[in-house]
Amino acid sequence: MNDELLMHAGIQIAEEIGARAIVSFTRPCTCQSKVPLIWVQDLKLDILRDLTMYEIVSVCEHHMLDAAVQIYLTKRFEEGTVVAVFQYAVLIFDLERVRNFVDLTSYEDIVDKDVMYSVLKLAMEIAVEGREGRKIGTAFIIGDAAAIASHSHQAILNPYLGHPAALRDIKNRENWESVKEFAQLDGIFIVDKSGMIATAGSYMDVNAKDVHLPGGLGGRHRATAAITAVMPAVGVTVSESGGLVRVFRDGACTITIRSDIRISG
Repeated sequence: MNDELLMHAGIQIAEEIGARAIVSFTRPCTCQSKVPLIWVQDLKLDILRDLTMYEIVSVCEHHMLDAAVQIYLTKRFEEGTVVAVFQYAVLIFDLERVRNFVDLTSYEDIVDKDVMYSVLKLAMEIAVEGREGRKIGTAFIIGDAAAIASHSHQAILNPYLGHPAALRDIKNRENWESVKEFAQLDGIFIVDKSGMIATAGSYMDVNAKDVHLPGGLGGRHRATAAITAVMPAVGVTVSESGGLVRVFRDGACTITIRSDIRISG
């Protein structure tokens, strides 16, 4: 079916049900809509043409959940419905499913929700962009900065030492370029509960022998899991190899987010 015809159908449905947005997995077009349009970039779904309708719906729902996580993090849509337009299907998706998958309020006893939003969005950008043409991995440990630092040592001189709070606030996007630059260093970032970056290039001095993680996850993930097991802290890692962003708490991975789903609009 023609992509533009599917988009018109999706727009009509979205306007009738009062959807928060239309999420298109088709090629961008010049369709006019009263409902905001969000385009999913660089995702090839040619496989759909060879599937049964049941398989198409299953694949579409999977990709829509990944895209909805991005919408949740970037636009803070936590409730309502969106209409997803694919090459062979139009779906109505309840955003409540995303909140069940990525519920940032469940970390508020340790870290402010706005800080979690910022760290995750920054982590996603690092996963997608890398640095100087190459993929990089890094991690953020968020909690009581002094307590976390007592279980760590500096591999390098701390580049954030002595800088004013305004330049260390991870909630301020203007500070993200320096974070991305320092993400190339070995070690991790320590961030306090209010979002102030305390250190970069830190190594965790924790015993990870009792941490049980899936195969393929390296030392940075194990150290992140281990520090969250011994104290109230939240860890966010960026995988260099797979581009996945993971959240850790209580020694376990609680959220895994794909970075190859990108949205615009």
